[in-house]
Amino acid sequence: MDNAEFTVFAYPVRLHKDEDGRSWVECRDLPELATDGADEGEALAEASDALDLVIRDRLQRGEAVPDPSPRQPGENLVCPDHVTAYRVVLARWVATTGRGAQSQLARRLGKGETHVRRLLAPNGGASVKSFVEALSAVGYAAVPSLAVMRRG
Repeated sequence: MDNAEFTVFAYPVRLHKDEDGRSWVECRDLPELATDGADEGEALAEASDALDLVIRDRLQRGEAVPDPSPRQPGENLVCPDHVTAYRVVLARWVATTGRGAQSQLARRLGKGETHVRRLLAPNGGASVKSFVEALSAVGYAAVPSLAVMRRG
């Protein structure tokens, strides 16, 4: 796996305090991400949920979802739900492949196009197993991981 390319969907965010002492979050990669919390922990938890919503909204509108920028000092990392990240990868493959991509994926999976549309729909219901199979069919591997990182 020395030549493997990895995309880790962990976006850098910066925490700020407002005049009432609440913590609010900004993300330079996705400026529409805006959330807050009573404290830093709550704000970061809310940021993860907000990130997921922002990404799914971009997918719904057919907009690009940028790769995360490198973390800078003072920033924290937040991640969307892993299924949302899998949808981003599949949507990018469809966009790059072009016309007939969904039919091609359905054939590779031995499934109907409705199944593929469910995988690509930002709020569609599909199992993690289905995503892993679809990613594999287009040359990707889902690599779940658990990472722990010190804040700040």
